Amino acid sequence: MNHAIVIVSLGIICLIAVAFSGCMGSSPGNQTVSPTPTETPVQVGHLVVNESQNTATVYMNRSSLITVRLAENPSTGFQWNLTVTPGLHITKDDYIPTDTSGKLVGSGGTHTWDISTETIGQQKIQAIYKRSWEPTTGNETTFSMTVVVT
Repeated sequence: MNHAIVIVSLGIICLIAVAFSGCMGSSPGNQTVSPTPTETPVQVGHLVVNESQNTATVYMNRSSLITVRLAENPSTGFQWNLTVTPGLHITKDDYIPTDTSGKLVGSGGTHTWDISTETIGQQKIQAIYKRSWEPTTGNETTFSMTVVVT
């Protein structure tokens, strides 16, 4: 009989632990702002985006900064080709490898662009992930974002 009580007690403790684990949150100072899908754009001052914000629409003030971070593995020949409309300006274009030791052959990384908002109106950020020597087929991975500069 004691074994049954111990097993039931452990089960209850596990359920309580699982229930309380969902109550843990981050402090307000550690929160990041992410754009929302195109139906509900949000206004921000400096925005950091990645693949999960693909097709988002954001509202930005003039002279704000957008940082785009996309996973890339140039050792396979695949690279992002990112373009912006004339109202945006790419101020920084860097590739940061995941493996900084240089010992992992074929290791990928992150391509990062800083883009400043310069002209009021609707602007676009567009990128295609492909090998530069291969023709575009329409099946490539793409990234796009609409930026409304106010």
